[in-house]
Amino acid sequence: MIRVLSDENVHADIVSGLRQEGFDLVTAVDLGLTGRKDIEILDYAEKNDLLLLSGDKDFGGLIEFGSLWGMGRVLLLRYQILNVRKIVEDIARTLRSENENLSQSGCFVIVLSESGYRMRRPNP
Repeated sequence: MIRVLSDENVHADIVSGLRQEGFDLVTAVDLGLTGRKDIEILDYAEKNDLLLLSGDKDFGGLIEFGSLWGMGRVLLLRYQILNVRKIVEDIARTLRSENENLSQSGCFVIVLSESGYRMRRPNP
């Protein structure tokens, strides 16, 4: 199963729920990455084979158009309403159903919202 790095903007109850679901998850706070630049957090995740979980849409841009083009794996949360139980269930279901894709090398951005998810891979 994929290992996850939760950005500091992810609600603590979501982190707790994912841990209860059995996911191997560390947080930016756990690792002393609080307040670091987005690029540093994504670089850490990439170097340590972690999927970055964040609500910060800047990460998608860093992978698709920025200095980390072609690197990293990010799951972006784009929910309008904070329903922790639903968000945890959606993340767990998405990670489990995409486990094979997530285990492959390469980069991608998964955008997850109330309406479902979509996976984007930057064009070569």
